[in-house]
Amino acid sequence: MRKAWLKWTILGAPALIAAGCATYPDQPTTRQIAEKMVSEGFSAPMPALLKRLVQDKSQQICSRIGDAKLTQEEATEVVKLARESIKYPASGKLVGDWKRGDQLAHDGAGDRIQFGRLEKRKENGGLCQNCHALAPGEINVGNVGPSLTGYGLQRGNSEAIAKLTYERIYNAWAYSPCSNMPRLGATGHLTPEQVTHMVAYLIDPASPINQR
Repeated sequence: MRKAWLKWTILGAPALIAAGCATYPDQPTTRQIAEKMVSEGFSAPMPALLKRLVQDKSQQICSRIGDAKLTQEEATEVVKLARESIKYPASGKLVGDWKRGDQLAHDGAGDRIQFGRLEKRKENGGLCQNCHALAPGEINVGNVGPSLTGYGLQRGNSEAIAKLTYERIYNAWAYSPCSNMPRLGATGHLTPEQVTHMVAYLIDPASPINQR
């Protein structure tokens, strides 16, 4: 009996493993199955909230399966789409009020679902402190992204820096395709005017971020 069991283990197990591998779905099918599971598992009293389940073209490209790498063609497409998404404030002014930017950088409210409804907010926050170090001395900050302490001291506050900073906040994928940085402006979470305030918070010499 023991010999028969060993024989099955040696000969039968690899066959079952091979059969399992042969029937494993390809990436497109795996994606469809996963998206169906998420869709069926997300219930929302407000149909409008179901829009959150629909990925735009950039997000579809960036939703890699396993350790699949982004190809050069895909990265180029993401950057192109990101640049097309960027909208500038009607005033044409890219640097707003750093004090408002300070508030936005520490405010994490907005777009949260509470009791099946979006919370009522006058405006959304950016919550930069969740991922970045901000003003010197702050301890309740994150380290997922690079430190922003001294941002303006290191880069200055020229028009070119203001534009670069605005675009990176609005849609960071225009510079770092598929990065973890939220597309705060492109997704509509922040308005162009709010982004200008966050630009000011980063580059204005009077901002706490730029104090030694």
